[in-house]
Amino acid sequence: MKIKRTTANKIMGQASKQPDNCLLGILDSNERLINAFTLDEITQLLSDHSDSVLFFNQSTQASDIKDRIVYSDGQQHIEVFQDTEGVFGLRAYLQKGKIQTPITLELSG
Repeated sequence: MKIKRTTANKIMGQASKQPDNCLLGILDSNERLINAFTLDEITQLLSDHSDSVLFFNQSTQASDIKDRIVYSDGQQHIEVFQDTEGVFGLRAYLQKGKIQTPITLELSG
């Protein structure tokens, strides 16, 4: 998966402002971030933007919502993670059946 460096910075910026709160949304085909706060909202966004990338953090609320989403094969995900030392990072996944397979996340321009 390839996204612009500025887009990655926007996702990381949102995550750093709310490290313990739910961060959930989509990255549409124009790399516009659209946040969601409920299962219904994210389900509607994924339906309206079938080629979008889901992004989320590791908060309990985001994990609960993410686990209840019915994904289509090929759905791409970006996870914002924080390690034990407080360092933030991004990981990319591709949905294949019920499995999320790690994929390479490339930053451009």
